[in-house]
Formats: sequence, structure tokens, C-alpha cells
Amino acid sequence: MIAAFLLAGGSGRAQDRPCGTRTSDWCPAPAGDPCGRHGNTADCKADPACYGMRYRGESVIACILDARGFASNCPTVGCTSTPPSPRPSGPPLPK
Repeated sequence: MIAAFLLAGGSGRAQDRPCGTRTSDWCPAPAGDPCGRHGNTADCKADPACYGMRYRGESVIACILDARGFASNCPTVGCTSTPPSPRPSGPPLPK
């Protein structure tokens, strides 16, 4: 009975989360996006026309993204042909 409760309750909550908030997510690209054919970070990164989708989950420190949206300290959670949005305004990053 407890197992059935956990399965029913846990699955409903997991579906409510937006894609990209868990480190294990691989989010679909928008319909018709040619970069959506890539199913992992390495294949996405190897295609110069594609960009990484930003991890939006919790992190102790902010994700450090390169110009194509791939982070050195956070997972990539999808692949798209849409460039990442510019970094939000704030203090400059250390060099």
C-alpha cells in the first residue's frame, strides 16, 4: 500500500516540474528544430549550429556558460538551434 501511494504521489509531482530542473533531464527542442535530433551533450556540442539548453535547477554556485550555452560546472539539459539569452545584468564576472 505504501509503495502504491509513493508511486502515485511521486509521479504526479515529477510531471509538474518544468524540464531542465533536474540534472538527469534531456529536454526536447521546439518542434521542427534540427538540433533536436541530438540526444546528448557531446553530439549537440559537436554540431556548430546548435546550442546547449541551460540547466535551471538548484545549484550551489551559478552555472558558468560559454557563448553556446554549455556550462563547465552544470549539466546541459537539451539541444536547440536557438542561441542562449544574454547573461542577466549584474556585477561583471571575474576574469
